[in-house]
Amino acid sequence: MKPNLASLLDYYYESMYPELKALEEKRLSTMATLKKAAFILLLISLILFFVLHQAFMFKPLHAALVSGMSAFLIFMFIYRHESAGYSMLFKDQVIEKIIHFLDPSLIYSKMSSISELEYQRSELFLASYDRFVGNDLVMGKIEGVDVRFCDLHVEQKVRDTDNKEEWVDIFQGLFFIADFNKTFHSKVVVLPDIAERTFGVLGSWMQGMNVQRGKLIKLDHPEFEKFFVTYGDDPIESRYILSHSLMEEIVQFRTKVGKPLYLSFVDSKLYLAMHYTKPLFEPILSHSLLEFTSIKDYFELLNMIVSIVNEFKLNEKLWSKR
Repeated sequence: MKPNLASLLDYYYESMYPELKALEEKRLSTMATLKKAAFILLLISLILFFVLHQAFMFKPLHAALVSGMSAFLIFMFIYRHESAGYSMLFKDQVIEKIIHFLDPSLIYSKMSSISELEYQRSELFLASYDRFVGNDLVMGKIEGVDVRFCDLHVEQKVRDTDNKEEWVDIFQGLFFIADFNKTFHSKVVVLPDIAERTFGVLGSWMQGMNVQRGKLIKLDHPEFEKFFVTYGDDPIESRYILSHSLMEEIVQFRTKVGKPLYLSFVDSKLYLAMHYTKPLFEPILSHSLLEFTSIKDYFELLNMIVSIVNEFKLNEKLWSKR
């Protein structure tokens, strides 16, 4: 029987709840420390404000900025230090257990990620990057299909109009790799169709001018074309790879998750990326672990990821390897 919420509820109370009681004490202790730190820093920032304003003749706004920013930076340092230990325990006792509940054969490594070479091979994001950070790698076989996925954050360092350095996201979110189980020699890249939906016919013309991506492939699936723009080396093989049934499954999955999807088919592998605005598997300190809903959210996310194999029927061979 496939894991579901009912079986997860049983597993939660039978196998997780006893250990989570101790972890909940750690969470409450961490929260108490942070509240105490926030209170002390608030007092210090108020004192600093009056000292700067009265003794050093700072303008009220400048004094508030200096005292407030100093307190904030110190608090963020304390927050990261205090929450790091709790986060490691949370991943051991919650994330890893949910993964093994979904599939005991999967391997979880909280400090690992896909490699930069794998990211580059996907050709999903062509922009140069300066920082590549990933964690929470899950790998193994799902119904005979090799998979790897992780939480990934890729950034580029740029300069703003004032010549100040800042970090810009190229990608943040889920990065998923699976053996496509079909041999092909060309590559296909499927990206969210932003240009045509925004600019109409002009957007369609702009898509065709994207020389970095290869040939623009038009496909006989109006709903798929509404969501995506497709580029490939070989139009004929691209249409073999993106069969009508696979396009239908991708559209259904896109509708289900409600997020833009980035996909590529390279060297007989499927690469899939989904943007998220926050880390996927980090704990929320304000949420009690003794409430099932806190666990349910992580289960639903992981179950959605694991289900990609079935959603796209990656375990079914459409044609034999050549």
